[in-house]
Amino acid sequence: MSMLRAITTITAALVIGLSALGGAATASSGGTGYPAGQCTAYVASQLPWIPSDWQNADLWLIDARRSGFTTISGADVVAVHPGDVAVIAAGAQTRNGKASDDGHVGIVTAVDQSVGTVTLSSENWPEGDTQPRSLTFATSDIEGYIVPPTGVPMPASLSPTSSATSPGGTNT
Repeated sequence: MSMLRAITTITAALVIGLSALGGAATASSGGTGYPAGQCTAYVASQLPWIPSDWQNADLWLIDARRSGFTTISGADVVAVHPGDVAVIAAGAQTRNGKASDDGHVGIVTAVDQSVGTVTLSSENWPEGDTQPRSLTFATSDIEGYIVPPTGVPMPASLSPTSSATSPGGTNT
């Protein structure tokens, strides 16, 4: 077999293999469609209502709007509730360090309007950390939020343990 034919055969096999994977060249986390170990994979694995075809974290607000989801401006913290998805812009400097060039997403687990913070459950912050963790961000660090479909509860594993996480002492 000539070298050119061998390269053509290998290329064809790779194209067929990638087609079978939906074009993804990296392993996904639990079938979420997102690269394993990334914040997007973690959020999608916890919230089954997240579509598997959104792009990098910094584009999730755009993708959510295009998919018909309600989004909230980062400045509108009064409307934010546990279970919403927070989006941090690519390269944003936060109280917890700098976001990656792909942005960051996490699940809101608590909101404290009195001090202007939101607590997120997320993974891969700082980059390379593959263990889920709880981090508190200033509300000014957040670009915006994605609201879950009506009636979809937050996973019990992420539910806040305190009733003082949102205004009025409710965890909605």
